[in-house]
Amino acid sequence: MAVAERISRITKSGIREIFDLAQGLPNVINFGIGEPDFRTPEFINEAAKKAIDDGLSKYTMNIGLPELREEISIKLKRDNGVDVNPEKEIIVTSGATQGIFIVMNCLLDEGDEVLLPSPIFTAYHYSAMIAGGTPIEVPLDERYHLDFDKLERSATKRSKILVLGSPSNPTGTVFDEKEIRRLCEFASDKDLYLISDEIYERFLYDGVTHFSPACLPEFKNRIVTVNGFSKSYAMTGWRLGYCAANDQVISALTKYNMYNAVCASSIAQLAGLAALRGPQSYFEAILREFATRRDIVCEKLDELDLNYVRPKGSIYVFPKIPRLEGSLEFCRNLLLQHHVMAAPGSAFGHHGEGHIRICYSIGQDKLFEGFVRVKNYLRGRSD
Repeated sequence: MAVAERISRITKSGIREIFDLAQGLPNVINFGIGEPDFRTPEFINEAAKKAIDDGLSKYTMNIGLPELREEISIKLKRDNGVDVNPEKEIIVTSGATQGIFIVMNCLLDEGDEVLLPSPIFTAYHYSAMIAGGTPIEVPLDERYHLDFDKLERSATKRSKILVLGSPSNPTGTVFDEKEIRRLCEFASDKDLYLISDEIYERFLYDGVTHFSPACLPEFKNRIVTVNGFSKSYAMTGWRLGYCAANDQVISALTKYNMYNAVCASSIAQLAGLAALRGPQSYFEAILREFATRRDIVCEKLDELDLNYVRPKGSIYVFPKIPRLEGSLEFCRNLLLQHHVMAAPGSAFGHHGEGHIRICYSIGQDKLFEGFVRVKNYLRGRSD
């Protein structure tokens, strides 16, 4: 018996292919997985322990705990300037990635198109395909910013969704207010939903600021904001995220979630409540450390004479590699020969090919050691 054809078309992520290949190899330097290396803050852990001790391990509403949705609405207003009704315009999800998945499944009909400024996080391609949609990659310009002429040429009558990730995975680009306003106008002109992925909103450098498109009231009704707790609170394994959108969209997402995941983990939701209510000052030192790591990576890339765009946000740099092999082959060889794990650019769409993604979510000593190995690998290829 065959599995569904739409699933047969889904390929394994190049990121996970390299990750799986690394299992069992000794002394691997991990540039590959986008996972903060700091521990979940203790005040969050304590809240989860208390929830377990108090027996709060039952189902919650499909839409999420009311008190957590209320706290998310406070956060969105305070940090992002976004006004939402916590009862009708927020859903709690099992991670931001699940949020992306259910949004695609609730907004797309068979053959609808999703415009993806590329390179972009790979989940968007395959979530769209599983939902019956067609991903359309629109190349970013050479500085990884939006090319509106190419967007205009890519949009058709079947276009339904436009995706924006800021700060970006994998490029580290932070789109400013002017660019986002123009993108919202484009979405409005073409009658598109705009998915705004803001999971890296706190990882900002060089004085840049984050701008949420849903803060623009004239466009709010067509924007779905996706965010979560994985990156800023080091809660990747807790699987806790949320979406904010108009009540019609959230109603559809809730209906879908009823049969998809039922609800996010009750314990994770209570931990998320503590995360939002607790002290946020812990992140200041973390951000300084990540800024230092970014600078180290850029310095080492300069020494290796590899071209890249200096990132203003997220936890990634996306350098070009010598075009003697594809990015997946490059990452395989780098891993097997020198035990350095990086993510192939091809995992982020056609326009990511010729690059690798370096995540600097590891200690400085490991960063230095990793680049010694990368240098040795490049030297060996040029001999």
